[in-house]
Amino acid sequence: MSSLFRSYGPVMGGMFVGMVALWIVALIVLPQLNMIERAFIYEPRGGAAIQAQVDVDRVTQRLFTIRYDIQELEKQAAEGGEGTGVFTPGAKIGEDNTGAADTVVTTPSLSGGGDSIAEQIARLEAEAVELEAQLVEMEAEEQRLKAEQEAAAGYSVRNFTTMNAIHFKIFVMTLFYSFCVTLICFVVCYPIAYTVAQTTNRERAALLMLGLIIPYAINELLRIFAWTMILANQGILNAGLDAIGILDFSQGETIRWVASNGAVFCVMVYAYILFMVFPIYNTIETLDRNQIEAARDLGASTWRIHRRVVLPHAKPGIAVGSIMTFMLSAGSIAVPGLVGPGLHPDWFSQVIYRNFFEAGNWNIGSAYSLALLVACLVFILIVMSVFKVGIRQIAR
Repeated sequence: MSSLFRSYGPVMGGMFVGMVALWIVALIVLPQLNMIERAFIYEPRGGAAIQAQVDVDRVTQRLFTIRYDIQELEKQAAEGGEGTGVFTPGAKIGEDNTGAADTVVTTPSLSGGGDSIAEQIARLEAEAVELEAQLVEMEAEEQRLKAEQEAAAGYSVRNFTTMNAIHFKIFVMTLFYSFCVTLICFVVCYPIAYTVAQTTNRERAALLMLGLIIPYAINELLRIFAWTMILANQGILNAGLDAIGILDFSQGETIRWVASNGAVFCVMVYAYILFMVFPIYNTIETLDRNQIEAARDLGASTWRIHRRVVLPHAKPGIAVGSIMTFMLSAGSIAVPGLVGPGLHPDWFSQVIYRNFFEAGNWNIGSAYSLALLVACLVFILIVMSVFKVGIRQIAR
């Protein structure tokens, strides 16, 4: 801190410290605290209580219909229609209720055509008594469920414990997929970074790095859409296979590349390759080439040179690249959403998105986000432990 103020003066140094403090507090600490608080607040949203209320309303409506039918039957009996008319129970209020051919029935028809009015009334009253008894029990169950939900509302861990088996499977598979993307990125990027770092011709190295950076001059979404154009059923890749005779479009032959994990992995590696290349390149570039030459002069094989000299030196860069690639892959929503539509199971980031912006359940979304954040932090600690690097080495 003191060196900062000595280098830039009290005004510039104070502005720098203030802006960093504002960034940390406003954009990191406060949003994360809000997310953590929401994650531990349980808000009942329907479920069994709502279903019980629907059942109570249905039985209440049926009782109302039965009472109306009984009143109409009693009125018909009082007018001297005993044993002469045919009444259709459950007809709509205000409609012809005398058994006309076009009568609209809203409830299951009771076959009362051959019964007298008294028998119909007796049957309806028996049904009403049975439904009233059921209604008392159902209302008690509804109140019990509502009381349970109200008692459960507030701070708790239910947003985490209520994660269903499907979402938990998606959570685990997303972590596994992200690890696969990280591993593929390392396999692809390590030879590139080593080649560029060991290139003695600086112009050639600059051209190689420029070739990696040029695709990133395009918006990320456009890069992903470009891959959908390549991998679509009638896309560029299948068109090429059709041109060389492997596929026949006229016969409807296509290969489904999209909506597969392979397509998602491929696009993610393409999207995040620089986040793995640059950290590894930066560390390998600092390696003294004389060490490699000495190992080669002593007869070490290429594999042994990399295993005993290059890889140990590049561990901080590999750790940083792995952490960034894993974090980006686990939180990616554009790639699985555009390249893997219909892919089952979805990625966990898509589940979080749906809870926030489609279901409007921000508490569950916050809980899922916090679970993913904790998993990523655990991954960081594992990487730091495996590569035996600390924060200072990573910061370099």
